[in-house]
Amino acid sequence: MTAAAAPSPAVGHPLAGQAVHFNGLGGKGIAPAAALALAAGMTVSGDDLSPNHRTSALAAAGADVTVGSNRTPVAGLHVATAARPSTGVAGPLQMERLEFVQHLLAAHGKRQIAVAGSLGKSTAAAVLHQVLAPTDPSAYIGADVPGLLCGATLTGGPWAVVEACEYRDAYSALAPEIAVALNITSNHEDHFGAGTGGFARSLAGFLVAHPLRLAVMPADVADLLQPHLREAGTAPDIDTLGDDADWTVTILDANPRGTVFVLDHHGRGVGTWTVPAPGRHLVTAAACAAITSLHLGLTPADSADALRGFRLPLRRMSTMHSDANLVVVDDNARQPDQIAALIQGLRQAHPGRHLVLAVAPWGTRNKRDLDAWAPALAEADTVWVLPVGPAAVPGGEDPDADVRLANLIRLDGTPAYVATPGVPLRQLLPAGRQPGPLLVTTAGYDASLTAFTGLHDQVIGTFADKAGA
Repeated sequence: MTAAAAPSPAVGHPLAGQAVHFNGLGGKGIAPAAALALAAGMTVSGDDLSPNHRTSALAAAGADVTVGSNRTPVAGLHVATAARPSTGVAGPLQMERLEFVQHLLAAHGKRQIAVAGSLGKSTAAAVLHQVLAPTDPSAYIGADVPGLLCGATLTGGPWAVVEACEYRDAYSALAPEIAVALNITSNHEDHFGAGTGGFARSLAGFLVAHPLRLAVMPADVADLLQPHLREAGTAPDIDTLGDDADWTVTILDANPRGTVFVLDHHGRGVGTWTVPAPGRHLVTAAACAAITSLHLGLTPADSADALRGFRLPLRRMSTMHSDANLVVVDDNARQPDQIAALIQGLRQAHPGRHLVLAVAPWGTRNKRDLDAWAPALAEADTVWVLPVGPAAVPGGEDPDADVRLANLIRLDGTPAYVATPGVPLRQLLPAGRQPGPLLVTTAGYDASLTAFTGLHDQVIGTFADKAGA
């Protein structure tokens, strides 16, 4: 759950008292926009078809929340979730969520740092926000970040860290001064098409749409962007990270508590940072954040000290249960590259445990590339594939995709089972496998959270150390 104090608007907020209504208030993209509005002293109302921890947190912070239906306000601003199409009916001024975020941050004179990429934006934005803590930054992040109200805060500092969503080119509404581009992978095929070319072209367009002071990215991302930047005839100053790049990372130590790394700039050692959580992907995020902080005038010591206070957002390797016999973790990994990063981080955090990965990759807008998913999942010790279920709709998954994915994983040599409801979990482990020590991890979209929660309870009831309870 989001644990944060209700916002206290500062005197002189230019939008104070203005009304704004949010459809889809409990969504991870809408909720932080509403939290910013509350912090700005706006009169906030919102609705969602179902309640969740975000609607509860926003209601406690002062929002007028309606659950069970969507409505169109008669006055003020109207911000709608992408899941609810515009009515086209004349009424209050309608904005997309990032249009509203841009509107609010510009009104408060905030200078934006956009965090873009196919995967991992929320976590990287949370890392950057923590590293920049000495500058008192504002934030709009589509995740439940510890200490922030639904992933957002509006503060007195000059900078704002903004998660820049690429779907349907939503980030085109933003006007950042600095951008961090994490990665380019195949994603949102219904918008960008197959492969990486569509998103690379879109991201390049985003980077040149406004005069950027700086862009920070891994060298392989810069390579993918270069043809599109040349086509645009302009490019921002880019700091690259990687072998033979502007900045290089050397890992000094990786242990269950986190990773220590050194940054070098053109061969000159700059400083040492510690990420207080496991996972190589977090090192990339932290390195990009550290580079950004140095450009903003922070010392290596100041940013390294700030990074030590980082805590992972909810559903990012979140431990749900832990004893000698069983660890249960929940994560929102929903692409093969994220699965690979998750498995690496879990191996670092829990060496020696038998890793069972329970995955629900299914969506209703695109079919999964099972040939790409299978080898990533096969790096676990055992895989439980949750049924396709309601995702078997026109334009979504094939009804037998769960069975075919399990078969492909087994061809790669890893035991895999379709976790049909009602099947005893002990039957979903390799023959002769002892029940501990186990590490069971659920991974997939927030839409599967109810199924994951039920599975957590079933796993704990079956495998937990009863003697140690």
